[in-house]
Amino acid sequence: MDVKKFYEEQLAEWPAFKERVGQLAQVETSEFLLDGVKIIAQHNPARVVSTGAKLDKASLAKRKCFLCAENRPTEQRGLKMNERFTLLVNPFPILKEHFTIVCNEHCPQQIKDSIGDLLDFAQMMPNHIVFYNGPRCGASAPDHLHFQAVAKGQLPLEQEWRKVEKLELSEWGGNKMEQLMNYGRRCLHIESKKREAVISHFNQLYTQYQMREGGDEEPRLNVFVSYDDETWHLFLFPRKEHRPKQFYAEDETYRMISPGAIDMAGVMVLPRKEDYEALTVAEMKDVFGQVSL
Repeated sequence: MDVKKFYEEQLAEWPAFKERVGQLAQVETSEFLLDGVKIIAQHNPARVVSTGAKLDKASLAKRKCFLCAENRPTEQRGLKMNERFTLLVNPFPILKEHFTIVCNEHCPQQIKDSIGDLLDFAQMMPNHIVFYNGPRCGASAPDHLHFQAVAKGQLPLEQEWRKVEKLELSEWGGNKMEQLMNYGRRCLHIESKKREAVISHFNQLYTQYQMREGGDEEPRLNVFVSYDDETWHLFLFPRKEHRPKQFYAEDETYRMISPGAIDMAGVMVLPRKEDYEALTVAEMKDVFGQVSL
């Protein structure tokens, strides 16, 4: 699958998309160390709509779903991934080669029955890391099933996970499950060359977190999958909250901080200049402490 060619074609065909991709070069970034783990703060004004989006059922019902084929821009073409999903360029990118992988039917954001698809997409796109925002912790379209992907080499998670101490939860026949320690937020890692083993152990974690929340809704989680050396690496970030108390403040402590998967993986997206300039390691720790389980 020539994803790179498709991306370049969309740049040539869609002037507004090309302009927004070009703006990424002017995006300001700063690096922080959170207990020795790298975090990148990104000032990205173009993400103001997504970050501040109202996601209650009434607000979602009032707007047209921007992921449904009939509501997409004329210039936005798709690339078939399988019978259920189509690859699109993300028109408001956070990182380079940012894609959205959308379900061809309008159905709720829920990963359990599609985790196999996510693993397949990681294998089909070995130069990208694919990921999932839960409907209550980052998805700007919780009413339409979708994944995302970005070119590898941009998320601190990709390297930082190897450096930190790990608590082994299980290891059997070349398969491994462990928890990253002293990482600033809870993250579990599943590693295996066997697709079904990854699915089985992901489903176990999914069920455990769902039981912990005590309801029928999908547990709050963000998921990343990378495929390297014929091995799947799945990273699961269990969540406690979608947004920190700063997001709801009505005084000078207000921050437009709404952590999704990319934030949990080490790139904190800040649409407002004042939030970017005021950010400290202490506040970063506080935000992760509020939203991470």
